[in-house]
Amino acid sequence: MRLNLKQFIFCFVVVQGFTQVQQEVNPPENIKSVIFRGATEEQFPVIQLGDQLFLEFDDLLAIEQDYYYSIVHCNYDWTKSQLLKSQYLNGMDNQRIINYENSYNTLQPYSNYQLTIPNANVRLKVSGNYILEVYNSSYQLQFSRRFVVY
Repeated sequence: MRLNLKQFIFCFVVVQGFTQVQQEVNPPENIKSVIFRGATEEQFPVIQLGDQLFLEFDDLLAIEQDYYYSIVHCNYDWTKSQLLKSQYLNGMDNQRIINYENSYNTLQPYSNYQLTIPNANVRLKVSGNYILEVYNSSYQLQFSRRFVVY
């Protein structure tokens, strides 16, 4: 009986370690004004399949850094799903965010980055919970945001 209890506790701890909830990551100090929304100005983006998502943020370093985005499909409880990217995406993510502008005539220099999904590179195939992750050129996660597609 004692051995069974130890085995149960061990299995419980191991299973909990593999099912990590995907949390939002807040941006570093140089990234400000992160706006992530659907077609409306709602606080949490919930969109219909085929509708657009908009991401916009400012980088106060203002050196035209390269940022890349990745889309992760999650289960109902925000754990990473077992779906392959090809099962929930048309096209490819891990693409560079190419829409950006530098500020001019401002006291604080900054670069403004904008991303729309779907775009020419990627389109969502299935409904569900998703996380949009933004990485720098060293592939370090800068921030992430949750969204829901129905």
